[in-house]
Amino acid sequence: MAAQTATTKFSDNYDLKEELGKGAFSIVRRCVQKATSAEFAAKIINTKKLSARDHQKLEREARICRLLKHANIGQCHFHIVLGV
Repeated sequence: MAAQTATTKFSDNYDLKEELGKGAFSIVRRCVQKATSAEFAAKIINTKKLSARDHQKLEREARICRLLKHANIGQCHFHIVLGV
């Protein structure tokens, strides 16, 4: 019997709110965690438009963001990759 993997949608845990900014391949929106009402910024990236090199840059950005620890820079709590 094969093990089943549970899939949780982002919208199951978070409510997307207004746009905070956008770039060529992404949009940043405020989001609120449903369980705690904690607010976050969600960077939503359209990976279908990215080249292989752009995917590498995105992975590098995610690695750097996870390592950053500074009072004036928001911390990356997690990331979700879809459409890869």
